[in-house]
Amino acid sequence: MTPFLGLLIILLITFVGVRFLSRSTIQKTPLFSGLIVSGVPYILIGILLGPRVFNFISQSIIESLSPLTSMAIGWVGLLFGLQLRWRNIRRFPKNYTLFTFLQSIITFIILLVCLGLIFYFLVPTSFEFRLEAVIILSALGSMTAPLSIARILIEQKIKGRLAHLLQYISGLDSFWGIIVAGIAMAILHSPALQWIDAGWQWLLLSVLMGVTVGIIFGFLLRHRFSKEEIFLTVFGMVIFTSGMGFYFKLSPIFLNLIVGTTIAQFPRESEKVMRVIQPAEKPTYVFLLIFAGALWNYRFWEEFLLIAAFILFRYIGKYLGGYISSRSIDCAFPIPGNVGTALLSFGGISLAIALNFQLFYGGFWGDVLMSATILGIFLFDEYAALSIQSVLRKQGELS
Repeated sequence: MTPFLGLLIILLITFVGVRFLSRSTIQKTPLFSGLIVSGVPYILIGILLGPRVFNFISQSIIESLSPLTSMAIGWVGLLFGLQLRWRNIRRFPKNYTLFTFLQSIITFIILLVCLGLIFYFLVPTSFEFRLEAVIILSALGSMTAPLSIARILIEQKIKGRLAHLLQYISGLDSFWGIIVAGIAMAILHSPALQWIDAGWQWLLLSVLMGVTVGIIFGFLLRHRFSKEEIFLTVFGMVIFTSGMGFYFKLSPIFLNLIVGTTIAQFPRESEKVMRVIQPAEKPTYVFLLIFAGALWNYRFWEEFLLIAAFILFRYIGKYLGGYISSRSIDCAFPIPGNVGTALLSFGGISLAIALNFQLFYGGFWGDVLMSATILGIFLFDEYAALSIQSVLRKQGELS
């Protein structure tokens, strides 16, 4: 099968999934609805189509489509960054942001220390890749996917203060994970150019590149463009930024996050962009889920202890992060100590970062990150949905 035909298969499944399957989801069957929202069916489809089963999407096709996948990863970063307008964030209480940061950093530190010790003694590989993988995996574990929380709040029509806080945390939580993973990939970058050989130089290049592209396109979008012209302009911008990231092995999602955040500070221009590219959000995620399933090279027996440790310490980290934050930060209303169990959902942005690492480095560490993320989606999303309802019910915001 040719790469073009493989791409057509993925795009066809993406279209069918977004067009029909998600619309056929019935609220009376919340388990089915949760599985669809978490993306499990698309990952399973990718596994079936990939090299490990039917081989419709072969390894050569996966390698040929890597630049396109890198662009899709960058698109996710752009969409997230466009929502980070400082003016909007300031409307919320400062303690909401402090709560979000504290519970996330506690989870990150617990994962980093515990996984670092386990990986150091159990896995006989080079220190550099081990350290980078542990940092990125810890960053992934500190993130919360917003879809599970948003689904429950919409379906149950919940509007309480705790529900509002959970929605805020899940909407901003991924920011820290993307930043930490992007910084790790830059700082621990191997020398590739004569004039850039230090990690801080790669980080500076990443930030300058993202800010510069964002400012240029922010001013460019002040001109009167049609919707089609705006879409093509943004599409070209993402291709350029993600292509530079792919070439230099810098995180495309990190670079495009900076670009999107920069554009977001131009209120009118960012609103134009969001209106045009918002419809592409679901297809992009579905494409990445299918591709991730096809790329997933699972090694269950070799990875079992590492993945089990990740799942255990992520639960502990989120629980302690929520508990310590609820006792340390005053959000003007009582927050239950087990609020961290409502922040366990795992989603598309985590998978995009893991997929990014797998495309760049592959090998054992890439497989570990992919397995941890995909199994985390399988295990955490429905449990998180039940925990969200339990926490809100005890708070009196859900009957």
